[in-house]
Amino acid sequence: MRSLIVAEDEELFRRELATATPWEEYGFVLAGEAADGEEAWRLVLERKPDVLLADIRMPSLDGLSLLERITSRLREEEAPMTIFLTGHSEFEYARKALRLGAFDYLLKPLDDAELKDVLRRVAAALDERDKSSILADAADSNPALAFFSAYTPGRDRDPSDAYVERAVAEIAARYVTSLNAEEVAHRLGISDGYLARLFKAKTGLTFAEYLTRYRMMRAIELLRDQTVRIGEVADLVGYRDQRHFSVLFRRLVGLTPTQFREGKLGGEKKEEEDT
Repeated sequence: MRSLIVAEDEELFRRELATATPWEEYGFVLAGEAADGEEAWRLVLERKPDVLLADIRMPSLDGLSLLERITSRLREEEAPMTIFLTGHSEFEYARKALRLGAFDYLLKPLDDAELKDVLRRVAAALDERDKSSILADAADSNPALAFFSAYTPGRDRDPSDAYVERAVAEIAARYVTSLNAEEVAHRLGISDGYLARLFKAKTGLTFAEYLTRYRMMRAIELLRDQTVRIGEVADLVGYRDQRHFSVLFRRLVGLTPTQFREGKLGGEKKEEEDT
């Protein structure tokens, strides 16, 4: 099972969250509780959790500062994936948290189904990160042999698959940023032309096409939250231009973001009404 730490300065809420949540049913073990950011940082270093579930506003060291410390001082494979707890009035903090590398955020009061869903997704993301870490080690030694040993249950695989899977993991981790194939190729130690050819051959899509589709998948999840305005959805999936986001969304989904949110095909509205 994966391990998780809860950091929350409101004692009653922290205790309720820690004791009433069926962590094991979700595939997690509660590895500790913290009442503020400094205590959470000590627990991260001591217990090395897979996930940190933290209030975005805490005394001594707030959630954003804690995340910045984690990302600056720990290697990616050592850092817990962070999910923030936030109130409706703190949306700007949540948006900044995503830009800093937080996995996701949950609004208080917590919804059990939403908590279960985000834990399911973070567990899948951890699996992908572990896979990428193994692939990186394999690429440094004997790429073909190591990749074959770890990832060939029942069929032979081409060693070049490692680069594509690592590129996909980069998209999942950094889609909010202005990510491009050249930057990812540099991180993988290969040319952007080589990555482009591999990516197209393995996925049937260009890097940019895959990135766009991934962003739209996340946009669909955000649009289901009525408290998040459409302009904010665009920003949270990596688009500073809402009109550009809306055009891409309609091209891929077949509806404008407003139509998707309202669950209907007709009655199209101007997207600027949502900004």
